[in-house]
Amino acid sequence: MTKECVVLNGEVINIGPWDYMRKQVLASPVEYDDEGNVTKEAEYEEQTMNPLPEGATIEEREIEVAPDGGLIVKGSAQPTSDELHGQQLAELKIQAIQQTQLLASMGAELAAAKLEIINLKGANQS
Repeated sequence: MTKECVVLNGEVINIGPWDYMRKQVLASPVEYDDEGNVTKEAEYEEQTMNPLPEGATIEEREIEVAPDGGLIVKGSAQPTSDELHGQQLAELKIQAIQQTQLLASMGAELAAAKLEIINLKGANQS
C-alpha cells in the first residue's frame, strides 16, 4: 500500500498525514459600548501549533506492516530482537574461532622456539 509520508533529509519522519495541530486562537476580543452592548464580536483565527519542519517534503511511499504491527517504509524492516541476538551469537562464534586459530598459531610458534633453544643448547654442548 502507498501512503503519504513526511520526508526530512532523506528520512521518513512521519507515515500518514502530518498533524499540524491547528487551533482556533482569539485574534481580537469582543468590544462593548458604554451600555454594555456588543459593538464588535470576537474574532478568531486558526493557528498552526505544529508546522511542517523546514525542508520537509510530503511524498507517496510504499508502506508495509512491521513484525510488531506498526507501519514502516517497505524494505526498511528492522531486525527483530531474536534476529539481533542471532547476529550477536554468530559474531561471538567468529571471534571464538579467530581466537582459537590465534592460540594455535602462537602454540606452533612457541614449539618452534623451544626446538630452536634445544638445538642451540645441543650445539653449545658439543
